[in-house]
Amino acid sequence: MSDSPEPDSPSAEALQHAADVLEQVAADRGLLAQLPEEQRQRLLRVVNQVALPDRGSRRKLRKEFHRKKQAALDEQRKADAERLATTGIRSQYSTRQLKKPEPPAPFDVPPPALTHDGSASAGQDAADPTADWPKLDLPRTCYTCKAEYDRLHHFYDALCPACAGLNWTKRNQTCDLSGRVAVVTGARVKIGYQAALKLLRAGAHTVVLTRFPRDAARRFLEEEDSESWRSRLELHGVDLRHTPSVEALADHLAGTLPRLDFLLNNACQTVRRPPGFYAHLMEGERRLGESLPAEARPMLASYEELRKQGTRENEPELAGAALAALGDGLARDSIAGIVKAAELSQIPLVAGDEDRGEHLFPAGQYDVDQQQVDLRSVNSWRLRLADVPTVELLEVQLVNAIAPFILNARLKPLMTRVATPDKHIVNVSAMEGVFYRAYKTDKHPHTNMAKAALNMLTRTSAQDYARDGIHMNSVDTGWITDEDPAEIAKRKQEELGFHPPLDLVDAAARICDPYIDGQITGNHVWGKFLKDYQVANW
Repeated sequence: MSDSPEPDSPSAEALQHAADVLEQVAADRGLLAQLPEEQRQRLLRVVNQVALPDRGSRRKLRKEFHRKKQAALDEQRKADAERLATTGIRSQYSTRQLKKPEPPAPFDVPPPALTHDGSASAGQDAADPTADWPKLDLPRTCYTCKAEYDRLHHFYDALCPACAGLNWTKRNQTCDLSGRVAVVTGARVKIGYQAALKLLRAGAHTVVLTRFPRDAARRFLEEEDSESWRSRLELHGVDLRHTPSVEALADHLAGTLPRLDFLLNNACQTVRRPPGFYAHLMEGERRLGESLPAEARPMLASYEELRKQGTRENEPELAGAALAALGDGLARDSIAGIVKAAELSQIPLVAGDEDRGEHLFPAGQYDVDQQQVDLRSVNSWRLRLADVPTVELLEVQLVNAIAPFILNARLKPLMTRVATPDKHIVNVSAMEGVFYRAYKTDKHPHTNMAKAALNMLTRTSAQDYARDGIHMNSVDTGWITDEDPAEIAKRKQEELGFHPPLDLVDAAARICDPYIDGQITGNHVWGKFLKDYQVANW
């Protein structure tokens, strides 16, 4: 039975009129003498029931109050959801795949910096700069500073005006990096790709490391402004899980690059993907440069030379290697991680790797980052300690901690070759690797371990490298993606309205900021863990 008022129940106006009459009776009780005894007693009895209701009546009133309050909240949430959907960070996902956001217009001016009370900074107009911003019915909590806000930035849906202004400024911030050289690991897609674009557009010669250099070349060439910077892009294929190959590539870069100003250790393995996830990339990679346009070949020239050299030196070993097992092609002295950077992704190493069916990896279906859709119901983001395969434990350590260790060590002579006091190393970390955090889930302990190890590398060696003008920091990217399995992530979005508060361009801006901000301000921090553009606890 519904607790809502019946259709023939008195209206609010009728109840207000009854209250007016009772106020008159309370002021002049003699008015009751107009009623017969029976009606007078009835009135007094009913008034007493209203003033002193029984438990059931009180409960019914509470339910009705709750129903009306919930209905009002639902209307407010619906209105706010419509406003939030208009922000740039949300509409970009609904209108197109976020692969290559347009570079900022040359004369775009960021909004004025704000203080956390919503006012403009000193020297700016005292009028509220957010007065014309859309106003939310229900205040939200800022992702960064945790303050409540109700004015909505044109792009960010989860940041207060002050934090939104800072992030928008940093997102579009750049400087002249002409003549500088940067190395970015894991830059075929997502954060690393956006970071490489940021550096290329700033004028830097940028070396990109990825397991799939042909696909990376295709993606970069699809950028509308690629003609202006493609001559400064260098692509190398390497599987960071194969340590001898990482060492060989570091030696190759040290012998071929004239200098190195910025090393960005971005590559990481958060969620392990089985061979089926990468299978669609293999045909293009196997054909090497045959299907690529002529303008892509200079990008791959240095890699091709190293690859051919490795093939000649290791041909007797690699020729008989089968992808189904770790054979002679992965011998200690081989560079299989370079020669067969893509092919190594097809080696089944753990139970379930052989399953490549379309029920898990449907052909031709890609996510917003133009990566293969993964329909597995469980991935490593949800694994507890006893569930993590040993292979995955080792892979995560190799990619997240060992490879950065080797690159930082082997490339130091290259970084000191040209004496300048403004070089940087960024070890891309995450809050999962932070000890001083109030709450941690019991999931993905292997990833947490790897990021904690990377943070310790920064804490230990930053002081050593600073003596040579190399400023080493760990940087958190911010929350830019939902790592849960696709079905769970979709349900969270539909039922809870969850959206990551930042996007790939924000994350790229954060990990490039120590270097770019240092060039602009002359202030070069080192030995820190940076989150939200601020020094944070380890």
